[in-house]
Amino acid sequence: MQFEVVEISPAANKLVLVGRLDATTVGQVETRFTAAVAASGRSAVIDLTGLEFLSSLGIRLLLSSSRVVTRRGGTVVMFGAQPMVAEVLEAMALDDVLPLVPTEAEAMARLA
Repeated sequence: MQFEVVEISPAANKLVLVGRLDATTVGQVETRFTAAVAASGRSAVIDLTGLEFLSSLGIRLLLSSSRVVTRRGGTVVMFGAQPMVAEVLEAMALDDVLPLVPTEAEAMARLA
Protein backbone atom coordinates (compact mmCIF):
# COMPACT_ATOMS: atom_id res chain seq x y z
CA MET A 1 0.00 0.00 0.00
CA GLN A 2 1.27 3.39 -0.97
CA PHE A 3 -0.27 6.81 -0.73
CA GLU A 4 0.73 10.28 -1.76
CA VAL A 5 -0.49 13.57 -0.34
CA VAL A 6 -0.92 16.49 -2.75
CA GLU A 7 -1.93 19.96 -1.56
CA ILE A 8 -4.72 21.11 -3.87
CA SER A 9 -5.60 24.34 -2.05
CA PRO A 10 -4.80 26.05 1.24
CA ALA A 11 -7.85 24.30 2.72
CA ALA A 12 -7.65 20.83 1.12
CA ASN A 13 -5.37 17.90 0.34
CA LYS A 14 -5.73 15.07 -2.15
CA LEU A 15 -4.66 11.62 -1.02
CA VAL A 16 -3.86 9.15 -3.78
CA LEU A 17 -4.14 5.52 -2.63
CA VAL A 18 -2.41 2.73 -4.57
CA GLY A 19 -2.50 -0.99 -3.83
CA ARG A 20 -4.45 -2.86 -1.18
CA LEU A 21 -5.84 -1.40 2.03
CA ASP A 22 -6.26 -4.54 4.11
CA ALA A 23 -5.31 -6.08 7.46
CA THR A 24 -1.65 -6.27 6.48
CA THR A 25 -1.25 -2.79 5.05
CA VAL A 26 -3.46 -0.73 7.37
CA GLY A 27 -0.89 -1.09 10.15
CA GLN A 28 1.86 0.07 7.80
CA VAL A 29 0.11 3.30 6.77
CA GLU A 30 -2.33 4.12 9.57
CA THR A 31 -0.23 6.69 11.44
CA ARG A 32 0.93 8.52 8.30
CA PHE A 33 -2.54 8.39 6.73
CA THR A 34 -4.26 9.69 9.86
CA ALA A 35 -1.72 12.51 10.12
CA ALA A 36 -2.22 13.41 6.45
CA VAL A 37 -6.01 13.43 6.67
CA ALA A 38 -7.08 14.14 10.22
CA ALA A 39 -4.18 16.03 11.76
CA SER A 40 -3.73 18.41 8.83
CA GLY A 41 -6.92 20.27 9.71
CA ARG A 42 -7.86 20.39 6.02
CA SER A 43 -10.63 18.91 3.95
CA ALA A 44 -9.59 16.01 1.74
CA VAL A 45 -10.40 14.25 -1.48
CA ILE A 46 -9.30 10.64 -1.56
CA ASP A 47 -8.35 9.23 -4.96
CA LEU A 48 -9.30 5.54 -5.06
CA THR A 49 -8.48 4.94 -8.74
CA GLY A 50 -5.37 2.92 -7.81
CA LEU A 51 -6.91 1.08 -4.86
CA GLU A 52 -7.29 -2.59 -5.77
CA PHE A 53 -8.81 -3.96 -2.55
CA LEU A 54 -10.45 -2.52 0.57
CA SER A 55 -11.04 -4.57 3.73
CA SER A 56 -13.09 -3.77 6.81
CA LEU A 57 -9.96 -2.47 8.54
CA GLY A 58 -9.36 -0.16 5.61
CA ILE A 59 -12.93 1.11 5.88
CA ARG A 60 -12.40 1.71 9.60
CA LEU A 61 -9.30 3.80 8.83
CA LEU A 62 -11.17 5.88 6.24
CA LEU A 63 -14.15 6.39 8.55
CA SER A 64 -12.16 7.32 11.65
CA SER A 65 -10.06 9.84 9.71
CA SER A 66 -13.17 11.29 8.09
CA ARG A 67 -14.91 11.72 11.43
CA VAL A 68 -11.99 13.72 12.82
CA VAL A 69 -12.01 16.00 9.77
CA THR A 70 -15.78 16.48 10.05
CA ARG A 71 -15.54 17.39 13.75
CA ARG A 72 -13.02 20.07 12.78
CA GLY A 73 -15.39 21.53 10.21
CA GLY A 74 -13.87 19.91 7.12
CA THR A 75 -15.15 17.48 4.52
CA VAL A 76 -13.80 14.22 3.10
CA VAL A 77 -14.96 12.95 -0.30
CA MET A 78 -13.73 9.85 -2.11
CA PHE A 79 -13.68 9.38 -5.87
CA GLY A 80 -12.74 6.98 -8.63
CA ALA A 81 -13.30 3.64 -6.91
CA GLN A 82 -12.72 0.54 -9.01
CA PRO A 83 -15.81 -1.72 -9.27
CA MET A 84 -14.82 -4.13 -6.46
CA VAL A 85 -13.99 -1.31 -4.05
CA ALA A 86 -17.13 0.62 -5.04
CA GLU A 87 -19.28 -2.45 -4.35
CA VAL A 88 -17.84 -2.79 -0.85
CA LEU A 89 -18.39 0.88 -0.06
CA GLU A 90 -21.92 0.90 -1.46
CA ALA A 91 -22.83 -2.29 0.44
CA MET A 92 -21.72 -0.60 3.66
CA ALA A 93 -24.02 2.41 2.91
CA LEU A 94 -21.40 4.92 4.01
CA ASP A 95 -22.40 7.71 1.65
CA ASP A 96 -23.77 9.99 4.39
CA VAL A 97 -20.52 9.80 6.34
CA LEU A 98 -18.01 9.26 3.54
CA PRO A 99 -19.34 10.28 0.12
CA LEU A 100 -18.12 8.45 -2.98
CA VAL A 101 -18.37 10.14 -6.38
CA PRO A 102 -17.13 9.00 -9.81
CA THR A 103 -14.70 11.82 -10.66
CA GLU A 104 -12.20 14.17 -9.08
CA ALA A 105 -14.14 17.16 -10.43
CA GLU A 106 -17.26 15.98 -8.59
CA ALA A 107 -15.25 15.45 -5.42
CA MET A 108 -13.83 18.97 -5.65
CA ALA A 109 -17.33 20.36 -6.20
CA ARG A 110 -18.50 18.64 -2.99
CA LEU A 111 -15.77 20.45 -1.05
CA ALA A 112 -16.92 23.85 -2.28
